[in-house]
Amino acid sequence: MAVRERDRPRADEGCELRLTLFDGERTKRLDGLDDVPRRIGRSSLLWIDAGVPSEDDARRIAEALDLDDDAVAVLTSDGQTNRFHDGGHFVAVTLEAPEAESADSVVEVDCLVGKRWVVTSHARPIGALDEFTELAEGSGAVGELDGTSFLAALVAWVLNGYERAFDHLEEELEELDEQAMRGRGVPEAHIESLVVLRRRAGRLRRALTTHRAALLALTHPELEALGDDVSGQRFQELLSSYETTIQTARDTRASIVSSFDVVIARTGQRTNDVMKVLTLASVILLPGSLLAGVMGMNFKVGLFAHTALFWVVLAVIAMIAVVTLAVAKAKDWI
Repeated sequence: MAVRERDRPRADEGCELRLTLFDGERTKRLDGLDDVPRRIGRSSLLWIDAGVPSEDDARRIAEALDLDDDAVAVLTSDGQTNRFHDGGHFVAVTLEAPEAESADSVVEVDCLVGKRWVVTSHARPIGALDEFTELAEGSGAVGELDGTSFLAALVAWVLNGYERAFDHLEEELEELDEQAMRGRGVPEAHIESLVVLRRRAGRLRRALTTHRAALLALTHPELEALGDDVSGQRFQELLSSYETTIQTARDTRASIVSSFDVVIARTGQRTNDVMKVLTLASVILLPGSLLAGVMGMNFKVGLFAHTALFWVVLAVIAMIAVVTLAVAKAKDWI
């Protein structure tokens, strides 16, 4: 399973809150829950980003947004048990966002979404979410969005985080393929690296597949109180993007298998090179061995009476070796 962080703080610790009020094209940071307006205008959207809230924190947030105990229970529950919840006047969705594009760990992001407000909670900082925050605060009329539209933008950014994570894995695979093709490194080390990459890709893919049920529910506005045809169409497009990301995960897994084939092919090439050297050595030495065996037979032949023929035999053996090497070189065998 992918690495998940849901360690809850003690009741006396509290959690850090970041409150952002989007009012039309203006963005305002609020100092605390006491600054939350009692009524959020139609052109305003409130985003509360928090750590993992304790029960006291959840009650304070619910009181600021005029929510009931059902919302408190959702804020303090583990999102793994229910990744989509329709609370009537709010919906709760649990996302799993990659912590960084270079790692396979994911962090759960619990999203509580109302008509004009969104609450997100997560145990650790998330690079993709920080980037989304900068994008939202620097964009245009974010306040004109409703809660579900803001959630759709957040989901799209999380999916983009998965795409970047898989792209990073592909880059590592390319470097590994290049080393294997150039004959650098040890094949056993390359295989071990591929095992690690395969495990990382699998963890990301399994984390990604947990979003399917929630996205399917959000594409049907009749299944959740805040939905309408526009939001349903928006999440339908997100579902298509999600399927594209799933396909990217499958492609990454196939690339890892292809990289394994490259390593095996390179290992086979090294074996062929060794066998080529051994075969060539056998071809060079075999005629000399045959000639030495014939000349060493224990028969009284007048030919053996001439000692100068010993040097002739050595010369013939050396000449055969030179000719064999020359032929092998001419035919690009070596």
